Amino acid sequence: MGAWGPGTFEDDVAIDWLEDLYDSDPFAFFRECLDLGGQVDYVEYVACVGVTCSAEMIHGLLHGPRDGHPEAALAWLTEHQTLSVWALLPDAILGMRRVLSTDSEMRVMWEDEDEIFPQWVATTDNLLKRLLAIDRYNRQA
Repeated sequence: MGAWGPGTFEDDVAIDWLEDLYDSDPFAFFRECLDLGGQVDYVEYVACVGVTCSAEMIHGLLHGPRDGHPEAALAWLTEHQTLSVWALLPDAILGMRRVLSTDSEMRVMWEDEDEIFPQWVATTDNLLKRLLAIDRYNRQA
């Protein structure tokens, strides 16, 4: 695994994902990354990275970025702060639930890292809970 920490962007694949985001139509790119239709029984690692990175950026656009984002992610969020991603929020929530589930290659890989696994779960679950809170607030408004 090319990860050096439990944060979303503490991973070589995630940094590559961020570069791809810069070269893409962001809404279409997020939609593609959140589409797990082909990942029926098991969500592969690269798909998990696409979901978590998309969820981070969607959270960043709707509520501001969490701590630990690289400068490139923060710059992208500033440049695209008017991008409406509300329609993608339900898919981000579903995707994050899949990433945290036992049918996730990302989870399985982190489970092998006994000391860091609890941090990864806490960080990833925190993102899911924040997305759920944004969704609840939006439904009440």
